[in-house]
Amino acid sequence: MGSLIEYLHALAVAILVGKVVLLSFVVAPILAKTLERESFGSVVRRLFPAYYLLGMGTAGVGLASASGLGILRGLSPTLLVVGGSWLIVLAAETYCRSALTPQSNAMRDQLKVQEQHGAVDSSLQAAWTRLHQRSIYLNSLVLLTGLLLIAFTLGTSAP
Repeated sequence: MGSLIEYLHALAVAILVGKVVLLSFVVAPILAKTLERESFGSVVRRLFPAYYLLGMGTAGVGLASASGLGILRGLSPTLLVVGGSWLIVLAAETYCRSALTPQSNAMRDQLKVQEQHGAVDSSLQAAWTRLHQRSIYLNSLVLLTGLLLIAFTLGTSAP
């Protein structure tokens, strides 16, 4: 049973890091260079809810597997850090999917209307830019947390 839980944990870490790396360093740059602005925005609006949902599911599996290992082996400082790391990932992914993305999309829609009328509110543009930066920071946090989880997983042969 412990081997299955270890496998699920390692798989969750791999999927988490893989999804961030693939989107951030492969998919998004290619789409940004290939698609027109409108098409890029349309694809991103469809992509990000699924992207964050995958992160939430992965965090759930990671947290459950870390908890399972804690039950089987007893709690250790490493398992507490691993569990806390998964909670950070779950919180970031949930916030991005449920709050940040809808708010960003609404602001982008307002900006689009303003652009069509030839007058863009600079404070609205600045607010959207801050939300976009926040999403980049949170995505970076998830990636760094995933890399930390790899280190803990490798350093202990399993969390």
